Amino acid sequence: MAEEHQGEWGALSPIIQEHINFTMKRYRETGSVFKSIVAKIGFFPYMECLGKVLMDQDWNRLNNLIYQENCFRSLCSLMCGDTHYWAFLEMLEALAVGNMKTLDLLVPQKTEPVNHIFPVYRPATDLLIGLWRKDNSVLDYAVPRAKKFVCGKRPQWERATIAYLLAMYDKNPKEAGVQLGLLCKGVMRADFDVDTDKTLFVPAHGLYQLAACLWDKELFQQLPMPDHKIFSKEYAVWRNTQKVHPELFAKYPEPMINNVLVNPEIEMLEPNK
Repeated sequence: MAEEHQGEWGALSPIIQEHINFTMKRYRETGSVFKSIVAKIGFFPYMECLGKVLMDQDWNRLNNLIYQENCFRSLCSLMCGDTHYWAFLEMLEALAVGNMKTLDLLVPQKTEPVNHIFPVYRPATDLLIGLWRKDNSVLDYAVPRAKKFVCGKRPQWERATIAYLLAMYDKNPKEAGVQLGLLCKGVMRADFDVDTDKTLFVPAHGLYQLAACLWDKELFQQLPMPDHKIFSKEYAVWRNTQKVHPELFAKYPEPMINNVLVNPEIEMLEPNK
């Protein structure tokens, strides 16, 4: 099988083939896609592939690579815990690549009284619920709390994320652009992974795509892209000038694995998971 995919993955073939072999082994042992993927941190070799795929500037392959990583991470978020608020970054990553089915599963319908959560995720998710669900009652609750958060002392990337969402609420593209740039700068000073997030910060692209989804074309075109190395302007242009239909970067011999990754509700409905 390695020879079969050599042309498809090139220099990445050994890495991808090792991942597929391990996944198939785990699936045969557990009979569950979810139980297969939680056995190893960094399960999908996104980190090992990102630099090469970025260098090739094949934006469809890049989108598919991020999409597959998002499918894995989102499935874990959907299957674990009693709240999806922890999955705020996965929501943004889903927006970035057009994983809309999973996004709709991740974004709660209403605000939840969550406790013991990373501070920015609560106001950020509340704002995202209100904006995405177009729920003014949620926004009436979330906006004052978000403004208070922005005036606090949390790290820059957290405050910039909330300020960007507030600028979206205010339909202020200039301010949104400023905050997206500050977010990228703040990420470089925060505890994010050097080989992934500090190479391409996908959640920033998710915030950019949120505006593409919710604003009209004229307003969206006024939103400046950040001049920063962890935001790819070329990828963003491709993303908004093509009809994007994300697919798995690497498919598995077992069809159920592919099916569950792109339709996570299948695994969610299975008993005794």
